[in-house]
Amino acid sequence: MSETATDSEPFADDTPLVRLFGTPARTRILSVFVDEREFDLTITEVAEQAGVARSTVYEHIDDLVALGVIAETRQTGSSTRYRLSRDDPIAEHLYRFDGLVLQRLLDVEGQT
Repeated sequence: MSETATDSEPFADDTPLVRLFGTPARTRILSVFVDEREFDLTITEVAEQAGVARSTVYEHIDDLVALGVIAETRQTGSSTRYRLSRDDPIAEHLYRFDGLVLQRLLDVEGQT
């Protein structure tokens, strides 16, 4: 079904990939978790590495945990730590996809 001028919401707004990646901020947050998949991170660490405000990470983290892509790992003091889920197929595909995209970018830039 395609979007028409009278639709209040573009078709893509409710597709699975848009729901997963959402905004550029959410994509940055996911990217941090993929790149740091061996480590568990605090909200502050994720925010710093993603280049977004802590409040932005808080806006997205519960949805990512609910999707199963991100997992809560432990408490350190008053901070909850999170990591890319080790048992989630979507998280595994994100990790592999990141590597494929990197390889393609290197190929395009003639660096391989």
